[in-house]
Amino acid sequence: MIGLIPSTTFQNAQRVRAWTLGLLAGGVCLAAALAQWLPEGQTPLAVLLIAAIGIQHGALDHILHAHMHGDPEGPLRQSFVLPYVASIGLFWLAFEWAPASMLGLFIVVSAYHFGMSHIRVDAMRGQSRANSITGVALGLALLAPLMTRPDALLVLEEYGWDLSPSFADRYLPLQLASASAVILAVTLHQTWRNGLLACSGVVLAWSVDDLLLAFALYFALGHSREAFFEEFKQRQSLTPAFSKLYLRSLPLTLVFATMAGVVFWSVSTGTLSERAGLSFLLAGTLPHIAVLEGWVTARMR
Repeated sequence: MIGLIPSTTFQNAQRVRAWTLGLLAGGVCLAAALAQWLPEGQTPLAVLLIAAIGIQHGALDHILHAHMHGDPEGPLRQSFVLPYVASIGLFWLAFEWAPASMLGLFIVVSAYHFGMSHIRVDAMRGQSRANSITGVALGLALLAPLMTRPDALLVLEEYGWDLSPSFADRYLPLQLASASAVILAVTLHQTWRNGLLACSGVVLAWSVDDLLLAFALYFALGHSREAFFEEFKQRQSLTPAFSKLYLRSLPLTLVFATMAGVVFWSVSTGTLSERAGLSFLLAGTLPHIAVLEGWVTARMR
């Protein structure tokens, strides 16, 4: 993570977006090379990106939450971590109880969170105000192509969503989603100048062979990096000390890694289904979104 964030990246929004587009382009090229010459390396790369960047992205929540509410230190407190971890468990149970409804909730909330993480950067680039409706539109443009790939549709079917037309080519949903994303990209670019970013979901969906890697590239190199920017720019002066902040994410990272290890060991032994393992990952993102978007707060002491 540290190596992917030069010290200048958090100093202005122009550099944030330039590095995002560059890293996503490099990730697509690397994924294409792996698919050609080392296909078995695609999933390990995805896991590495999620473990080294994605988990830490969430493991900084207690620090960012504290800064959002006036605590400059942001230590890991029980008043934060216990409700946070418990809510992951509750969301996980909800996914198992009502999978189709929870998947719909997850898609809408994620589209908002992903889109707003980029729109806030765009707002700073253009000295304008972030707009939540635009954020949702951008989030859907990014997610829709990735979620309508033929292999992704098979996953959606596990949750009761059957979007594959029996009368047409299996790539039709992806083609429709990609066309819609391009139209949205053109529209968004007229105001926010983020058309290239809005099209990145289309590029990842069509160019990256492995589904998990396609999502991991966007999540790690796109969303996770840009989501840091507003916090660093507006509320802190931590750019020179990013490595120290990163180290402070390790305690909660260990908690998440232990939970994930138990869940995926249970999947490997057949105790839990593969859908249950995926539901755990999805459930783990919802408290993160709620905290970072300011929808919930924890006691500070």
